[in-house]
Amino acid sequence: MPKRQSTAAKKARAAARAGAKYTAVLREAGGAQIPLHLALIEVDALPDEERIVVDCLRALAAEGETIRLRVAEPDPEVLEARMRAEEKGITPQWHRWASVQAAVDGYVLRETQYGPNRSGYTSAHRGPRVPVPVRAADGTVSVVAMPEWARLHEGRWIWEHTGWPLDSVSGQIVDPPQEFSPAPGLRWQVAVWLDLGHEGKVLGEDYGGGTSNWSTVGWCTSRDDARQIARAFTAYRGHHARADVIEHGTDNGVVSMTRDTYLTAPDAPARPQPPALGEPRGTLAAGPRPASPDRSAIPEPSWYQGEKHPPNATLTVWTGTGWRPLVHTYWQSANIAAVLGIGAGGPYEWAESWGPRHPDRDSHDWTQEGRELTHRFPEPTYQERTKLLNAARQAREDALVTALAERGTISREQAAARLVEGGEQYRQVLDVGQAVISRALHTARRALPEGPERTAVRHALDDLMDRHVLPADAQRIAGEQLDSEIESTRSPATTAWCRRAVSEYISPAADPVADGVEGFRPDAAAS
Repeated sequence: MPKRQSTAAKKARAAARAGAKYTAVLREAGGAQIPLHLALIEVDALPDEERIVVDCLRALAAEGETIRLRVAEPDPEVLEARMRAEEKGITPQWHRWASVQAAVDGYVLRETQYGPNRSGYTSAHRGPRVPVPVRAADGTVSVVAMPEWARLHEGRWIWEHTGWPLDSVSGQIVDPPQEFSPAPGLRWQVAVWLDLGHEGKVLGEDYGGGTSNWSTVGWCTSRDDARQIARAFTAYRGHHARADVIEHGTDNGVVSMTRDTYLTAPDAPARPQPPALGEPRGTLAAGPRPASPDRSAIPEPSWYQGEKHPPNATLTVWTGTGWRPLVHTYWQSANIAAVLGIGAGGPYEWAESWGPRHPDRDSHDWTQEGRELTHRFPEPTYQERTKLLNAARQAREDALVTALAERGTISREQAAARLVEGGEQYRQVLDVGQAVISRALHTARRALPEGPERTAVRHALDDLMDRHVLPADAQRIAGEQLDSEIESTRSPATTAWCRRAVSEYISPAADPVADGVEGFRPDAAAS
């Protein structure tokens, strides 16, 4: 055993004999920062053959030497599964896993088909542990009991439950994998290490699912925004052990470079628990919530050609004078907003999430047509949602009054009185006329491929339904729509009535009583 380790180890063994926990005392004695879900090995309690292995690995770490790795001949079943995956052109979900066994000069890796989410673990038996030496900056060496699993990451074997390279004794998480910027303006990537360790337990040994790995939180246009998000992810103890801010070049021909690294401090407070169902999420700031930006103010970046899964969810924040995009992410806007603490007392009082709009997703058609608002932060209260819905209804009613006044060359007061006098029958006529025009726009947009032209038709459809704005050639496209629709399910008289409804919606009659518009007929009023 190296001399510089003996002092801390002796203190730990003496405390253990006095009734204290060996691991806890050794952590306090100094050395590398060991994750809470990993225990330290008590050498005196090991059999002789295992103690020799631990002492040899500790000596290698004390000298700062590289740990030797040897990969045993893989099992035929593993090779067969890998060949089948390669033939199908897919990447195996299990990556390349290996079960690790310690030796006096390093580790022996035996590749397996499955990783730590295999069956066979119980609460009492959580699998074997492998001694792993960790050398701190001051030369102190600690030996932790690591779960046996390792996987291949960017050509290098790493411990699955910590992200440490097997051939290194630094106890530092491996750097993020090389990625490419999805768009020319998004040069700053925020990547976090998602740790399986949680509250002193090792996850992934009893349950299937995810594994410890690097995850890209999002892409920013400025380094300051990326730093702000990275700091927020490591401000508390939790599932994020490290966050990196990575700079990318102006094009994909430049290799990325890590500029900032943030680690969770050992004395960092625990992350607050999320509110229970029904409890408010976030603290509302004083004053009303600012109106959402116009759809033209939240454009989608111009993705590089060949980008199949771009980070097309945008978290926009209110700066006090206007809205601006903070980060483009893979549907993690709610998580980022929670980590940042959007709301009163946070860096931003208000935020919104915008994402791609798929209006035909109910028909399993994922053609995108522009973008839409998906969430507000902090989450609106019931009273605020009620006000938003009532305001939207009133806005549509005001738009209808304005449209009738402009098309009928009458005042707004006369248009409002006309709606009241015509009642529900007259409103039904206007709804039918609007519906025929909207069906014509639907027919036109479905015939177009995904792109700006189809999105423009979608915007025209939104303007028609929300603000009663007529598209170009509304009369003509409505007539063509009625001509193309099959009358087998309705009579010719119904089609003629629809044409009259379209005419009334586009050009309201100067005298609806004389023209016999529904809602103004004397016989209807008498009945």
